[in-house]
Amino acid sequence: MPGMHGGGPTWRSGSYDPQLDLVYWGTGNAEPYDPGPRGALDSLFTSSLLAIRPKSGDVACYFQYTPNDVYDVDGTVENVLADLQIDGHLRKVMIQANKNGFMYVLDRTNCKLIAANRYVKVNWATHVDFTTGRPVLTDVYKRFLASEELEIRPSRGTNAVPIAFDPSTALVYASTWDVPRVQKVAPPRPEVLGGNSAGVTSRIPPRSGRATSSRSRSLRGDQSAGRREEMGGAADRFPGIGGHAGDRGWARVHGKLTGEVVALDEATGKTLWQFKTGSSINSTAITYTHNGRQYVTIASGRGGTLASRYTGDKVPTGGSVWTFALMPDTDVRGRR
Repeated sequence: MPGMHGGGPTWRSGSYDPQLDLVYWGTGNAEPYDPGPRGALDSLFTSSLLAIRPKSGDVACYFQYTPNDVYDVDGTVENVLADLQIDGHLRKVMIQANKNGFMYVLDRTNCKLIAANRYVKVNWATHVDFTTGRPVLTDVYKRFLASEELEIRPSRGTNAVPIAFDPSTALVYASTWDVPRVQKVAPPRPEVLGGNSAGVTSRIPPRSGRATSSRSRSLRGDQSAGRREEMGGAADRFPGIGGHAGDRGWARVHGKLTGEVVALDEATGKTLWQFKTGSSINSTAITYTHNGRQYVTIASGRGGTLASRYTGDKVPTGGSVWTFALMPDTDVRGRR
């Protein structure tokens, strides 16, 4: 777009394939959200995946998740690299739970679309066209362009936090959002370097007198087969801001804004174990071994705009790091 302002930066880590010698980066959304200054064009390479040759910086291929993004659903989430059996062939793929509400599987050798399935409620698009790779829009875009205030789903499918992938089952696990956003084009105003350039007014609508309108779910989806299944036992009234970590093929660990660190059965979503920390958990757990013993470490501490927006003063502030040790030769179920 013209001028010195706008969006499109990358602000998450990339993924590297040493065999292909390609690094994969996701990019941010265009700004302002009002597409008028951009001429309603696609705005390459915003909200996209770029495969870059690290030695030359050349773009080997790309895929744009959300052309002409007006919803703040950037593509910066991490790209999980995996090898999947699809239609009887082993494919080198990338998996991303995009903020636009679709989970994508791309061929990482050429950035071509393999699968795209909704994993939360989506009202701005009906589906992704596999011929063009573009989302098929509903009337939400035209209504937004006409300056109507309207509810957009999702506000974000996930808050750009890490997903977990189990290569033995080809299942993906993500903390998801059922959170709408009410958005409207704002009156034009001069842009100030370093200031807000979104160009919209937006809010989270209250529901049933509650401070938040959201539920978070752990979700598993075999995206190569296009199957989606919600896991039970992981619902919460606050959105899932912490990412998922997985290990040993038996559990997925994540944290809640209400402060619990939780281990979920990977097959059923049943809570196997949980521990209440002193504040919100916005982070992703890590698991590691030391001297032959396995540990799980996670940071607790309410921080950031989104966590405070949803929890308000219902969860105390504070900062601490918690480490848990698994009993020798057992898992979180206590099994040997």
